[in-house]
Amino acid sequence: MKNNYEHLKETVKPDVFTKWQEVDVVIYAFTDLGMNVAINDEYIGLIYRNQIYDNYKEGQKLKGYVKNVREDGKIDISLQPERGRYVFSTSDKILEHLKISGGKSMFNDKSSPEDIKKEFQVSKKVFKQAIGKLYKLRKIRIMNNGIELVE
Repeated sequence: MKNNYEHLKETVKPDVFTKWQEVDVVIYAFTDLGMNVAINDEYIGLIYRNQIYDNYKEGQKLKGYVKNVREDGKIDISLQPERGRYVFSTSDKILEHLKISGGKSMFNDKSSPEDIKKEFQVSKKVFKQAIGKLYKLRKIRIMNNGIELVE
C-alpha cells in the first residue's frame, strides 16, 4: 500500500494551507505517533494518536482539517473542525442521541471519558462543553443520573 503514497511531499510551504482548512485525507499508515494520511493526494499529514476517537482502516477516506503547519513544514491534521464548530456538531449528536433514547440519557459530566468517546467519538472536555451549551440554551436539563430533553 505504501507504494501508492511515495509521491507525497513530506513538507509544505507556510502559505499553502490556512489553519482549520478542510482537506480530503486518506489513511495510509498507523505509527506510534498516530495515523499518517495523504492530504489532497499531495502531502503527508499526521493525526496524533490522542486525537483518534474511532476505529479507522488503511485506505479510508475522510474529511480532515489542517490543525497546524509546523516550523519544519510538516502538517498536523485533525479529524474535527475548529473547537467552536466541533462543540456545535457535538451538541447536535447529543440532541440526536436524546431523541433516539426517548428524551433521557444516562450520560452527563460525570460519565467516564471512555464511555463518552465510545458513544460520541469526542473527548470528555468537548462533551462537557457541548452539554453546557445545550443547558444554557435551555434545550436540556442536567440531573444526577444523566441529561434529559426540555419539552
